[in-house]
Amino acid sequence: MNFTRNDNKIILIDGGLGTTLHEYGLAVFDDPLWSGKALVKEQELLAKVHRDFVQAKCDVILTATYQVTVDNLMNYHHLSNEQAEEIIYNSVKIARNVIDEEKAKCYVAASIGPYGAALSDGSEFNGWYTDSMTIEQFKDWHRPRLAVLARAQPDFIAFETIPSKKEAEALVELLKEFPNVKGWLSFNCQDTKTTAHGEPIEEAAASVCLKSPDQIIAVGVNCVHPETVVPLIKQMNKMDRDFIAYPNAGVTWDPETMTFKNEGRLIAPFIRSYIDAGIKYIGGCCNVNPNQIRTIRDIIDSYSSYL
Repeated sequence: MNFTRNDNKIILIDGGLGTTLHEYGLAVFDDPLWSGKALVKEQELLAKVHRDFVQAKCDVILTATYQVTVDNLMNYHHLSNEQAEEIIYNSVKIARNVIDEEKAKCYVAASIGPYGAALSDGSEFNGWYTDSMTIEQFKDWHRPRLAVLARAQPDFIAFETIPSKKEAEALVELLKEFPNVKGWLSFNCQDTKTTAHGEPIEEAAASVCLKSPDQIIAVGVNCVHPETVVPLIKQMNKMDRDFIAYPNAGVTWDPETMTFKNEGRLIAPFIRSYIDAGIKYIGGCCNVNPNQIRTIRDIIDSYSSYL
């Protein structure tokens, strides 16, 4: 993978892992591990979803660790610390094995969701807990999972759906403890100007870039409405970093019913505008399945040939 900004190649990320598992028959919406349920109970189905995204010609697939921590594996599945770490470690191996079997030129990003994701109540979409935690508390909470995933040697770490500047700062500070690991950081936002917690998005992104000039290769947004991507990225246009965006399909999560409020829409019509906005890493989040990723692949390939 070329991490330099001199390469104009658009990098295609996969789609929504949890929602695709749900589409394929695994009930994850009401599960505290979300897509991580498949790591414990349905590894073959997880491999199938990874395979379908790889066959859709994406460049990066994410592990099923967004909502998985050592503690919640121990609590919800009564595993030992060692067993929980092994499951997290194997998330990278499962993704890598699929890529090897497909003989694909594809990379593995180890997913790390925010503290709020592990609460399993939609807190990543508002970050209400941010003000009650310190930077050090965030680092201590995230460290065990990051340590295991770093040891598994993914191509990079995906800090995703981060709702606040403070948690983002904690994550990039923590990443320095693993100096050979690179990653991206994408914020969740509920409007076109601020993080989900309410800080100006340009200030949050600038802080990430300042605190991690070498390890964070891209900043941006994910699991946002597709219409908000370009306005949000434009707020960051002074950043000396590549941009990343992988929106959901225009859906809104309802933590009361553990379902999405609406059926959503295709994100393919937005892809050209994302490329025009200078976004290098493009993909999908919730309710974006392998078929949609294949369509986006075709759009990127055809559109890029004219640039």
